Amino acid sequence: MAATAQTALFTLPESFVPATAPTVGKRPTVLSYGLGADSTAILLKFLADPQTYGLEPDLSDLIVVHAVTGDEWPDSLSYVERRVLPLLAARRVRTVQIARGGRRDADGVLILDDTRTPSRIWAAGPWRLSAELRAAGTVPQMASGRRTCSIRFKGWCLDAWAAYEFDTATFRRVIGYHAGERDRAEKDTKIQERINAEAGRVVCEPYYPLIETDGMDRSAVEAYVHARLGEKIKKSYCAQCPFSGVCASRDRHEERLREHPEIGSAVLMMEYASRALNEKVALYGERSLYQQLAEDVAWNDELLTRFERNLDEAPFALYEVRRLYLSGRTNDCKTWHGKRCSSPRWWCRAKRSTACRRHHRAGASAPWCAGSDPRCRGEQAKGQAWRSVRTVWEGSRFDAEMTLLRWGRAAGARIRAGEKSVIRRAHYLEAVDGYPSANAYLVAAPAGVEDKQRTAKKPDAGFEAKWTQVTGLTGTRWEPIRPLVVRERDRSSGPVPVRPLAPSEGQRASDVELTA
Repeated sequence: MAATAQTALFTLPESFVPATAPTVGKRPTVLSYGLGADSTAILLKFLADPQTYGLEPDLSDLIVVHAVTGDEWPDSLSYVERRVLPLLAARRVRTVQIARGGRRDADGVLILDDTRTPSRIWAAGPWRLSAELRAAGTVPQMASGRRTCSIRFKGWCLDAWAAYEFDTATFRRVIGYHAGERDRAEKDTKIQERINAEAGRVVCEPYYPLIETDGMDRSAVEAYVHARLGEKIKKSYCAQCPFSGVCASRDRHEERLREHPEIGSAVLMMEYASRALNEKVALYGERSLYQQLAEDVAWNDELLTRFERNLDEAPFALYEVRRLYLSGRTNDCKTWHGKRCSSPRWWCRAKRSTACRRHHRAGASAPWCAGSDPRCRGEQAKGQAWRSVRTVWEGSRFDAEMTLLRWGRAAGARIRAGEKSVIRRAHYLEAVDGYPSANAYLVAAPAGVEDKQRTAKKPDAGFEAKWTQVTGLTGTRWEPIRPLVVRERDRSSGPVPVRPLAPSEGQRASDVELTA
């Protein structure tokens, strides 16, 4: 294993001995193993004919790396454990399993297993994707066209491990895009080319054997795996994945949920909490998994009944949710105020017009005005949305619903059910047209969502200061039951610590019935 500056961030225990490194001078090949059909097919082809794929005959230069999210389906874990790992162990292929060490990047990446005789798949490390989503009170999201959960729990871990493992040495990275996913492969290649350019060296070389060498589409891949292993392989994806319609057909996804009702119930619980805090955030955009299952109620009645029972039995909380919708920067604002503008306004549009100069004689030499006249105003632009969530009560679901009604009526709030979720909220502040704007309400949802809101070193830059500035109100309407914990930033820059994990700190597939 290459020595890097990152190794100084921790001390390896004497008992931790990584698998033998590939032959000196040979470029290693890293297969990002997602447990699914595509990467399994590639692995089987590597085992059957390594030299065709540029590998050493003894596979000493191959490293199979699996990033553990903590929410894979149990049947996917079992399949790989029974059908694939024995083949890797027989050929002594180095197999590494890694996971996030915690929510913060500073918690690093943990090496759950690094061996040439793999026998078990880890079901979870110490920090699961589902735990992060439940604490945030949300479901998986897309940001700028990218799946943030995949980036944080897979891509980030794999990149950190590779930097630790190879330092500045080049390696070949194998990803299982099949022949029907050329666009994804081309996008991935462009991203890697940009990373290489920014680093001023070839960090890694992407390779897509199912496209470049074999030309296999999805059906051919599944048929190949079935023929080689004697058992059909199911799609590999997290149970709460909102892209399950892509990962598997709707019928197969719902069948899986029915086969694992506790997992299905946990996913529905996650979605319920997310939608309680924001009516528009369900698993499939504004369309919920619950609605989808209810359309096939004859098939899904048992699962839905279990969910409702678990919802009734779960600890509940009342959350006061406050949301700010801030002004965004218009193109004209960027033109006249430069790269940064601390207080963008929707009238930041241009230099004063003739009409504006006539109307605002005082200070007419300034390039912009306060926008007090419609003739001086431009188009509005929506900016960031800030959210504050504070827990103000905890108890049973029934008591939570009753307390919501009682407190809401006492505060003169408007009790209104969600248009699609039918979750009741006590609205005491409604958003108005234009920006900035704000709304606030009280809602009952499963307990466990962490209190959170934006803080800042400058007293006038945090959520509370901005809330008062926009609404004229101070603080929450109801008293939070615990003080707000200001946590360190979840993400950081610089070297990522990588270290081995003691077995007692995680869970293996054979040791646990996975819940989402």
